[in-house]
Amino acid sequence: MSGAAGATRSVLVVGDGVVGLAAAIALRRALPGAAIRLMQLPGDEDSWLNRLGAASPIIHRFHRQIGLDPRLFTRRTNADRAYLRHCVRDGQPAVREASTAAIPFVEGVPLHHIWLRHRLEDGEGATDFAAMLLALREARGDEGGFGPRFDIAAYQSLLGEMAAALDIGITAAADVTVTADNGAVAGISADGGALLRADLYVDAAGPRSRLLTALGVGWTDWSDWLPKLSLSISPDGGVAQGDERLTYEGGAIVWQTRVWRAALAPDATARGPGCLGRCWLGNAVAIGEAAVRAPTADGVGLGVALEDILRLIALLPRPDGGGQEQREYDRRAGIAYRALADWSGLGTAPGADGPPGLAEIGAAFAARGRVAIDELSPIQPGEWLARLMTLGPPPRRVDPTAWALPDAVVRSTIARAAPARVPT
Repeated sequence: MSGAAGATRSVLVVGDGVVGLAAAIALRRALPGAAIRLMQLPGDEDSWLNRLGAASPIIHRFHRQIGLDPRLFTRRTNADRAYLRHCVRDGQPAVREASTAAIPFVEGVPLHHIWLRHRLEDGEGATDFAAMLLALREARGDEGGFGPRFDIAAYQSLLGEMAAALDIGITAAADVTVTADNGAVAGISADGGALLRADLYVDAAGPRSRLLTALGVGWTDWSDWLPKLSLSISPDGGVAQGDERLTYEGGAIVWQTRVWRAALAPDATARGPGCLGRCWLGNAVAIGEAAVRAPTADGVGLGVALEDILRLIALLPRPDGGGQEQREYDRRAGIAYRALADWSGLGTAPGADGPPGLAEIGAAFAARGRVAIDELSPIQPGEWLARLMTLGPPPRRVDPTAWALPDAVVRSTIARAAPARVPT
């Protein structure tokens, strides 16, 4: 890395939409004395993150980091938090899903095992598990649910205004040329112009990494595990506020929110899912779809990209760091990207063979109702629990602690869920 003993005094971000703007803003906040520039490329039509207004709850933490007022975000982007999802498979009755960050416990017993006991005792009259999660929504705090759904063009406009107010230099370019030297980026030129240099180069330019591939980093293909899907967006939402509907039909997926309708269709010509073999090499780092691509329309993709930015800021090289920060970044990014692959496999083809990690998660959950994931995963244990309870078969075994609970505790827990029952 250039600069005195690894000090980051200048950053050049190459981006084509929301992620590039978000990275430039966050770096300006983190490095107020550094020169931050953004080279803005035309939007990539294959990018999902620049066309789909959905994010996981990580976006709220990111907004706090960059100082974006949540009320302003909601007002400007018509944002709506989704708390309840209706999943329909091949014309079957809808199954409701609610989400939570942490697995809820009642007197030391996991909530889903209380539900399993309740189902065995009450049979067809049992309250569904989503109702129990909704009843305990207050335990999740203000950022529960699936994260916001919003107008992506309005969000990009809002970030653009923030970047201008922070005096970030933005240059529009049709394309860039990367000059590499001895395993590092020596400079970037826009449209054949002069070579621009920086201490740190950040590639946020959509589904194809320009910087890391110029340094010889290869792409790991996930097409054997995940489907190739094309994405089309239309503005006809049509479901109730706070709700969304997910329909699986003949290999296609339709995701409908109050804000938009997204159709995911099998497409052998679509750009395949996968990730870079390394995300940070020398003085260049790739984030968002430049580093990882997986077919998911529920906002986790953008959430992972924003977490990339937060991780980058947390691990900016220290003087004489010896590359430890870059290695740690790659380690954490690898955990996040494997989790994204597993999550995408569960959501795009439930019940089918998916990434190897997903099989392990599914087997552990089916056997004993346990969700064992890495603590650095961007997908929280409660999110896995809610999804597995909805799309997968319920655990075969009820934890003995659930049977040890007094009947009165079980009844009071179920009674709390009664007001949350909503017709499907």
